[in-house]
Amino acid sequence: MIDIVDYLNANALNLPNTTKTGNNTDNTLGKDDFMDLLIAQISNQNPMEPMKDTEFIAQLAQFSSLEQMQNIASGMEMLSLTQAASTNSQMVNLIGKRAVIEGNDFTIKDNDNVRLRYDITDDEGTKNLKLIIRDSNNDIVKTIDLNEANIGENLFEFDCTDENGNKLSNGNYHYEILNSDNEIPSGLKTYSNLLIDAVKFDGSTIILRSGTNKLSIDNIIEVIQG
Repeated sequence: MIDIVDYLNANALNLPNTTKTGNNTDNTLGKDDFMDLLIAQISNQNPMEPMKDTEFIAQLAQFSSLEQMQNIASGMEMLSLTQAASTNSQMVNLIGKRAVIEGNDFTIKDNDNVRLRYDITDDEGTKNLKLIIRDSNNDIVKTIDLNEANIGENLFEFDCTDENGNKLSNGNYHYEILNSDNEIPSGLKTYSNLLIDAVKFDGSTIILRSGTNKLSIDNIIEVIQG
């Protein structure tokens, strides 16, 4: 007599692949194989000691449970694939938008203003501040007096011009905020504002790109219109 409980335990880890076809070279027994075995067993049973009805019904009930488990596993696998496809599609929609993360880089495009965010937690770090803009070669293109900032979140709308009022070219820049002693003020945290220009899918990992910068989804604080 086939023990379906043992059969279920033996195949529990292979549920998505348990249905075999005639051309399948996988050694894993599936539900079709089990049904064939059960039919063969019934066909060849001893006429003097036939299978009891209750035992046969129990076998069929357990077979039905196996089939349901396989269907659930297949459904979960399909749901996972669907969710992954939906997530990837949503990530593609981020191209052309701006990502705000911890850092000090930002992207200039088409002479649009760029909002630079910085937070301060220490009152001593709010006084006599200046914003220094540097290009990709680390050359200073503009210095701006911020005077006093506020405790908490601060936003500065940078007009993307140099010292002479000329518009800066498109590309990635970075900035720093210093006090009157040319030191980083206490309690300061700066944020990057980067234009997303590509999305890379690497297995289960999604990486956003902004020029040469790589951004992790987990590190994004805010997404804003580009």
